Amino acid sequence: MKKHFTLTEILVVVFLIGVLTAIGFGMYSYAMNSAKESGTRALLTRLEAALETCNTKFGYLPPTRSSGSNAAFKEIRIEIDDDGMVTSLCFDENEEVSDDYLKEFLRTVDAENLKKNLQQEGSNDYYVLIDGWGNKIYYAYPGKFNKTGYDLYSAGADGRMGSSATGAATASALGGASITDFKDSSTNEVLCDDIFNF
Repeated sequence: MKKHFTLTEILVVVFLIGVLTAIGFGMYSYAMNSAKESGTRALLTRLEAALETCNTKFGYLPPTRSSGSNAAFKEIRIEIDDDGMVTSLCFDENEEVSDDYLKEFLRTVDAENLKKNLQQEGSNDYYVLIDGWGNKIYYAYPGKFNKTGYDLYSAGADGRMGSSATGAATASALGGASITDFKDSSTNEVLCDDIFNF
C-alpha cells in the first residue's frame, strides 16, 4: 500500500517554503539597499575630495546663487561629448567651471566611476549626478548647514528630503529646512535616510 502525503504535511511544507522565501527576499532587499547606501556615501566622499583638492589648488569653490535668503541647492550637471569625454561641469545651472578646474576635479573624483552615476535629464544635452537610487545629488555653496563650507545632499532610499515629519520634497525645500529636520538636536542622531555631509 502506497503512503500519500496528508494535507497537513503539504501545508507545513508550503508554509516553510513561504517563510524561507520571505526571509531570503528581506535579506536580499537589505543587502541591495546597503550596497546603494555605501555607494552613495563613497560618491559623496569622492566629490568632497575633488572639491577640497580644487579649492586648495585654485582657491575657490563653485558658488550657487541664492534664492532670497535661502541657500540655493543645485543639481550637478555634466556634459559628455560623442567620444565619452566629460566636456563641462556645472554646479549652478549653466555656469561652467574652467577647463583647468574640470581636469583637476575629474582626476581626483575618477571620471570613469563618476560616469556610472549619471542620468540624462529628459531631452536636455546634459546629465545630472545621481545617487544609488536614481535621485539627484544636490550641491550648495555657501552651505546652509556647513556654514563655512559647502553642502552635498542625497535624498536617500525613499527619495524624500528630510524626516517624514517635514514632508520636504524638493531641493528648494532644503533652503527653508533646518538641521532639526535631519538630526535630533539632543543626540545628533540622523532622523531620516538622507545622505549628506553636514
